[in-house]
Amino acid sequence: MIRNKLLILFLLLAIFQTSKGQDEVNNPISFALKPQYGLILPHSSKVEHLTNTNPFGLEFELSWLMLKEKNWQQCNCFSKTGISFLYINYDNPEIVGSSFNLIGFAEPFFIRSNRFLFSARMGVGLSFLDKIYDKVDNPDNTFFSTHLSFIVHIDINAYYQLNNNYSLMCFAKYNHISNGGVKQPNYGMNFPTFGIGVNYYPSKKLIFPERNRQRFTPEMFYNVYFFGMIKKIKEDEYFPEVTTYVFGFYGLVGRTVSILNGFSLGFEYINDGGAKEEIERKGVYKDHQKISGLVGHHLLFGKFDFSQYWGTYIYAPYKPAIFFQRYSISYKFNNHILGGVTLKAHGDAADSFQILLGYSF
Repeated sequence: MIRNKLLILFLLLAIFQTSKGQDEVNNPISFALKPQYGLILPHSSKVEHLTNTNPFGLEFELSWLMLKEKNWQQCNCFSKTGISFLYINYDNPEIVGSSFNLIGFAEPFFIRSNRFLFSARMGVGLSFLDKIYDKVDNPDNTFFSTHLSFIVHIDINAYYQLNNNYSLMCFAKYNHISNGGVKQPNYGMNFPTFGIGVNYYPSKKLIFPERNRQRFTPEMFYNVYFFGMIKKIKEDEYFPEVTTYVFGFYGLVGRTVSILNGFSLGFEYINDGGAKEEIERKGVYKDHQKISGLVGHHLLFGKFDFSQYWGTYIYAPYKPAIFFQRYSISYKFNNHILGGVTLKAHGDAADSFQILLGYSF
C-alpha cells in the first residue's frame, strides 16, 4: 500500500538524516536487548473482556548516538535515533495472539552525568498481528481487524553505565496499536510495559564531547498539513463492504517559547467518506464534513516536531462529539516541505491514523 511505503520512507529519512557530512566525532552505534512485561488498559467496554492478561515480550534495538556538532545544533541536546524489533505475546493465544513490530524512534537525553542518563523516546512503526477479528472464527477479538496495523509509543528511560561497553537501563513504555480506522472493529490496544534492559557499545566508552548551547530567539511559524487515509465500512445485511476515503487539512499559527517548546492555534477540516457512506445507508440528512479548532503544544528537536493538539468540534452534524486529541510526528525535509504521521483519538479510543504532507511558510 502507498501509505505504508510513505511511512517507511519517513522513518528511514528521519533515522538516517544525520548520516551525511564530516565531523571530528563519529556517531557510535549501539545495541540493546529489552525484555518487558505489562498490562492492557480497558479503555472501552467493548474490549474489557480481553484486558485481564499481562503482555510480555522482547525488544532488540539498533541505534546511533547523535554526537556530532550538527546533531547537537539541531536540538541543543544529544540524542539517540534508531530502529527496533519488538515481539509481544498478549498472553491470550487463542483470541489476541502476538504482534511483531518494526519501529523507528528518536530519543533526546535530558539529564547526563558520568554514569547516568535520563531520556524520553517517541517511536512509530508497523505492527503485524497474527490473530485478528473474524465474525465466524474469532468474533471476540475486538482489538484488531487487520493483520497489518500501526504502533506508536512514548517511553521514559534511565541508563547506568557499568563499564566501557555495557550499561543497564530501566524503562517504562506506553504503547498503542490500531489499524488507523481502515477497517472495523478498530478499538485498538493501549498497553504500558516496563522492563530492565542491557545496552552494548562495541566501539568504546560512551563520551559526550563539549558543545556550546544555542542562544534562543523566539520565532513565529506558519504550517499547513494535508492528510488522508482509506477507510472500510463493513458489510451488513443490506449493504456490501465498501472502501471509502477520508481527507482533510489543518493549518497552524505558532510561536516558539524555548529551544524545545512551542505553542500554536489552528483549525482543521475533514471530509469523511466513511461517515458519508453511513449517512446514506441510514437515510438521514446530515453533513459528513467536520470543522474544528485546535490548540497545540510542540516538542521541537531540530527538524523533528512531536506535537499534541486539543481539538474542539465547531461543526460536526453527524455523530457529534465535543473534544478530540491529535498526536503528530513531523520532519522538516527543507525550509518548506514537511512529512510525517498523525493519530487522532477521542479519549482513549483511536479514531484514525494518517499520513501527513505539510508546507511551512
